[in-house]
Amino acid sequence: MLKNLSSTLFALGSVLCATVAVAQPVGRVTAEDMHLSCADIAQERKKLDELIAAGDPNAPNLAKAAAGTAANMGGQVAGAVAAQGSGLLGGLGGLISKVAGAVAQQQVEARMGPDEAAKQRAADAKPRHAFLGRLATAKECRADDPAFAGKPLSPEEFQALAGGPAAGEIKPFTAASVAEFKEPIGTLPTSGFLEGELKLGNRKVYISEFRVLFEVGGSVTAKTRAGYLPGTRYGATNSTIKYKVANPDIAALQAITDKAWADLKARLQERGITIEDREAFIAQHGEVYPATEEASRPDKPVFIEENFGYVTRNYLVMAPTGMKLHPRSFAGIGAGNIGKRIEFVKNKLDGLTIGVMLNVADLESSGSGSSILHTEGASTSAGEGMALAGPTGHIVANGHAEAGMVRMPKGFAVPGTFARFREVGGYDTQKDAVVKTIQIAGALAGVAANKSKTVEMEIDLDGPATTRMALQGLATFNKALVERIQSGP
Repeated sequence: MLKNLSSTLFALGSVLCATVAVAQPVGRVTAEDMHLSCADIAQERKKLDELIAAGDPNAPNLAKAAAGTAANMGGQVAGAVAAQGSGLLGGLGGLISKVAGAVAQQQVEARMGPDEAAKQRAADAKPRHAFLGRLATAKECRADDPAFAGKPLSPEEFQALAGGPAAGEIKPFTAASVAEFKEPIGTLPTSGFLEGELKLGNRKVYISEFRVLFEVGGSVTAKTRAGYLPGTRYGATNSTIKYKVANPDIAALQAITDKAWADLKARLQERGITIEDREAFIAQHGEVYPATEEASRPDKPVFIEENFGYVTRNYLVMAPTGMKLHPRSFAGIGAGNIGKRIEFVKNKLDGLTIGVMLNVADLESSGSGSSILHTEGASTSAGEGMALAGPTGHIVANGHAEAGMVRMPKGFAVPGTFARFREVGGYDTQKDAVVKTIQIAGALAGVAANKSKTVEMEIDLDGPATTRMALQGLATFNKALVERIQSGP
């Protein structure tokens, strides 16, 4: 019997080697990418998903499907061997033999999983998959409109998206790297990503707060609920990715914030918009919204967490050197001093509160639903992707009396490559031998197996690329904001 089993496994192994196609190495960027439509991008990403899954030992991929016949045969043979003693133990022996056979099948499947070549192809496909995701974001592709071709990109925009560090050398993001950065900073097109206006008129106005939230970590989740149909049971699935910036340098973020603040004041001055000195204005007229909270310092970071449903993002709270921030609650900065607001209106005074988020992670979640409808299970992904976003409520600027407000209803992508995501840990029930054995026993009793996977990642920020893109994004925000300010009588 062992001889026949060996011959069968050898023959099936030969078939597997013949049927698994040898894919060519996947390049991260090609010359034709600039002209891809949204449909082209979606189609290629789907193919890359298959390559990535084929290299995952825990994914239901092509290699493991091809190995199924051999795995089942191995399980049956091992089960038959184990069943020889079942007569001694009766029904219990029969159950033990089934468990033994299922465990043996699992072991054969594991041994016949993806080989090193498949794993390498999957590793090569991931940078390409991530780049195409950023390309889709830059082209403003729409999941609900597959026919939309996407926004055309200029050669400069595409080059910024394609350039920068990929899997190569990462230079540390530090205060020194920010100070050494001397390249001129251009701005991106500002049309369409801000709504509303600030009517300053002939008022005396000061800026009470310039608040920048830098993303330094977070998580993305997805899940499916267990489902049952006649003759079929589907287990629940859960997928989570947790990520964080490796050793964020607060001094570097402070330097970025100070440069962005100086850029905003320069743009206001160029536009002929006079902003009163903050300290002098408060000393003379008081405040509708007192600023009493400290922002982050190198020795005392200030973090906040923002929840967006299946996505949670963690931020370091930054402000220009020496500037304090408004206290906040679940209601934001609140109603403020009503009497002082009436006084501001009467005397043609006003204040401006300005804030923006700078995200570094491009996240995807399949959301939630029934496993009956989502048989592929829950899925999540995380990769680099710098984008501006509005804080809670999407309000990026608002007046304290009558100036109005400006909103950012959707994120604004900053094209380019600036970071590397590294997997550093996690937990997968399908890699836990004890859990798998319990699941097999449960399956024999008619209980569907639940699957859960958590991936932990760290982000390495490249100093020059992160500095350039952050300054470009914030300068674009400043320009768009200034364009929304209506001055004069």
